[in-house]
Amino acid sequence: MKKVIIPTLFLTLCLIGFASAQSKSDGKVLKLFEDLQNVIISVSNSVKAAVVHIEVVQKQDDLKFKSLASGLIVDQKGYILTNEHVVDKATAVVVTLANKLEYPAEIIGVDKQTDLALLKINAPGKLTVAKLGNSDEVQVGEWVIAVGNPYGFDRTVSFGVVSGKGRVIPNIPTEVPLINDFIQTDAAIDPGSSGGPLVNLRGEAIGINSMGLGRAQGFTIPINMAKDVMQKLLQSGTIERGWAGIVLQPFSRKFARYYGVPDLSGVIIGDVQENSPAAQASLKPGDVVLKFNGQEVSAEKDEDLNKFSLLIAATPVGSKVPLEILRDQKKINLTLEIGTQPKVKPEEYETDYGFTVQEITDNLYRMRRLEDKNGVYVSYVSVGGAAGQADLDPGDVVRRVESTEVNNLKEFKDALQQVKGKKQILLQVKKGKLGRFVLLEPEEKQAKAGE
Repeated sequence: MKKVIIPTLFLTLCLIGFASAQSKSDGKVLKLFEDLQNVIISVSNSVKAAVVHIEVVQKQDDLKFKSLASGLIVDQKGYILTNEHVVDKATAVVVTLANKLEYPAEIIGVDKQTDLALLKINAPGKLTVAKLGNSDEVQVGEWVIAVGNPYGFDRTVSFGVVSGKGRVIPNIPTEVPLINDFIQTDAAIDPGSSGGPLVNLRGEAIGINSMGLGRAQGFTIPINMAKDVMQKLLQSGTIERGWAGIVLQPFSRKFARYYGVPDLSGVIIGDVQENSPAAQASLKPGDVVLKFNGQEVSAEKDEDLNKFSLLIAATPVGSKVPLEILRDQKKINLTLEIGTQPKVKPEEYETDYGFTVQEITDNLYRMRRLEDKNGVYVSYVSVGGAAGQADLDPGDVVRRVESTEVNNLKEFKDALQQVKGKKQILLQVKKGKLGRFVLLEPEEKQAKAGE
């Protein structure tokens, strides 16, 4: 009997000891999570005071609508960072602080390519200013907090990790090519969160939230990029970037084998724009760039091209950059003088006939895959206007007004001025590859509006 009792007693004591140790271990784990929770609460409370609610009145031809977004106070003078798409076509911007006070905001400047905008309010008293971190030090796996106003819910906090860095988002339907270098996070970034900060556990803003693409796919503009854009907008109100005038494509292993250089890495020049710095440097389609300013470059996939594009954009205008290229299986040295990037946002013109047109820029020509750059691009048509009744559609290209050929926006404006007051105006347009005639009847529109 004793032989049975002793082992049982020993096992019971062991189980009691294990349970006690497990309880202590559980307590330590719980304390660890409570400490983390307290950090999140503390950081959230400190950051929320620097996050603003933004209400924007936007105008698209004859339509007006309101949208809501977020912003981050970055200076005691009242400067606020937000997204360019938040204030695009804005006629009025109102900022609400954490204390519920409202102020009209001035748009100091925008940068469409980084989706950043700088606003300013004149608010008396001391503002709560965000601490700005160093996005170059951000690590994948780092815990982060996103703060914003999704769907109008003020200063909402979400928690997650940095899922990736240097992300490129292809095929985004934007007017201009974005400079893609996003921080990816699974912290929720929903409509209305745009312009709010992504913050680390030290309470430092490491990015400005830009967009969410589905569940747990948020994308944030690195704060170092935002600081650089802000400084340039404050200095001159505009952003000047380096430009070469080349269209790039990846130099994959297949291409390397075809070129007979399987061990080399580089970037293929797919096209060279006329009268560009690249054309003046005698670069040709099919050349493979191996080195740029002494630095080796490579891109095996589309997303890798972004690094080279950023390198060109960051090079000061006027710099003479040595290139090493591969042409006909021979290495050649050339010099490229960096030019100023042309205006990327097409100039728009709203007509009196219910449609808006844009200048056809190089970027618009490529993005819309137009036949050529002649004419003006129809970007908007009001359904009830003269153009809408005449079956003019967005995407059409106007090539002629009555008997006058138009090759650009200035010629289009001049041609419209010449026919002002006519009861009928004949336009020759391109719908894709097909030529069509469209007859505007502005007088008929006015008569219907008065009925």
